[in-house]
Amino acid sequence: MKIIFVYKGFENIGIEYLSSVLKEGGHKTLLAFDPGLFYDQFIKIKPLGRFFDYSSQLMKQVLDYSPGLVAFSVVSSDYQWALQTAREIKKRTAVHINFGGIHPSSVPEVVLKNQCVDSVIIGEGEFALLELANSLEKGNLDYSIKNIWFRDGDTIIKNPLRPYIEDLDCLPFPDKGLYYDLIPKYKSGYAVITRRGCLNSCSYCHNNIWDMRYPREEKRVRLRSLENVFAELNLAKKRYGFKLLRVNDDLFTSDENWLKEFSRRYEKEIGVPLYCFGSPSTVNERVIAYLKKAGCYQLCLGVQSINMKTRSQILYRRDTNEQIKEAIGLCRRYGIRCVADNIIGLPGQSEEDILEMARFYNQHRVDRACVFWLIYFPRTAIVDTALKMGVLNKEMARSLEENPLATANTLQNALHKKEMLRYHLLLLLLNFIPPRIYNFIINRKLYRYFPLINPALIEIPFTMLSKDRLDIARRRYYIRYLYFMPKILKVRISSAVNRLFNLKSK
Repeated sequence: MKIIFVYKGFENIGIEYLSSVLKEGGHKTLLAFDPGLFYDQFIKIKPLGRFFDYSSQLMKQVLDYSPGLVAFSVVSSDYQWALQTAREIKKRTAVHINFGGIHPSSVPEVVLKNQCVDSVIIGEGEFALLELANSLEKGNLDYSIKNIWFRDGDTIIKNPLRPYIEDLDCLPFPDKGLYYDLIPKYKSGYAVITRRGCLNSCSYCHNNIWDMRYPREEKRVRLRSLENVFAELNLAKKRYGFKLLRVNDDLFTSDENWLKEFSRRYEKEIGVPLYCFGSPSTVNERVIAYLKKAGCYQLCLGVQSINMKTRSQILYRRDTNEQIKEAIGLCRRYGIRCVADNIIGLPGQSEEDILEMARFYNQHRVDRACVFWLIYFPRTAIVDTALKMGVLNKEMARSLEENPLATANTLQNALHKKEMLRYHLLLLLLNFIPPRIYNFIINRKLYRYFPLINPALIEIPFTMLSKDRLDIARRRYYIRYLYFMPKILKVRISSAVNRLFNLKSK
């Protein structure tokens, strides 16, 4: 049977695994990809977003393929886009539509209220989706498949979860051709996952949802064997000749012994620069030395807040400020670029909290301080915290489930949006201004006079000129624009010319 995946904006390794399992099971797959130009979580320019809208081309691709199953992988920020696309598909064909991913896993009963969604996968989807495809191909839909909830008319059929996939080596390698055949320039970089799960269960993160969905699972982190990982990487290097590797694990630094052997083999067998993620509590000198040996050029540290009370009680993070300082210092000593992720707009976050963060990074400089506004994902623990603190009310919490927000603009008893913009700009200046001048700006509170501009206007050109552009995700962000803009312009120009000739002929 033919299955088409519908996704927006970025490479999704989860979809690649689903595709591989389906192909191994004898099915055919295709990716219908919406580039989402000028309308994503980083850039929203409505006139350009409308001009470069890709929905008609996407719809044509889906209908021309004549699939037996349409599968959406849905994050909260794209939920409304996915629903609208699914509705348009349902107007034209009665094909079975399945929603999977973190948002449907969080609120399956909410998603299934929509008549355009026939089923929802909760949790890991590889074998559930394969069973669904097999069932549809036989023409006798099986409503008892574990990990799937079905809508049968007005009835919701709720099936139990199957256990986690403990042996990740049993899965075929991800189907990179879904993306690489579509956008050939993606081949210069390669994204891999070596494990599933995370030692942390941060209150704002998708892992918080998985831990709640799978409370009986004692083994929260499952590692692929080194043999399996290197079999994939060696095959990919031979097939694509990639020059850069991004390890997409939530916490690549979590298993020191595994990392030690990985670094030894990686240096000999692969030998291209890699980018990875870690937390300060899992970083020590041995770990940094292993990363350096492997050729790690950049480590992204999840810090999020410098206020220890906020970090432990609001975010459920275990890192200490001393561990953060040590991790930054070790990166500097070993010549690994250090990027620190931080969140503003947290429940109860004050002006002094932001200034504490600014002073900390001014004293302990990183190569890049990244700033993100808090996004409340439905039913994560931080939503409960915000409800108790009065930052969110019950109506707002419900709206996160039905009409999720892409930004933290709904904050009530927290910092005002205008102030947030100025604090965001203040933290961005850490990447440009010498420490002495930066201290002067903080001490004189000059940030209060900053213009109210979109921080993206600073971040985008900075990224294009900085060494951060080497990161695969950032590079592909611009590749996507360069690849799809000419294609859409060609269609728009052709359409305009045809209309002009039709007018003249009349």
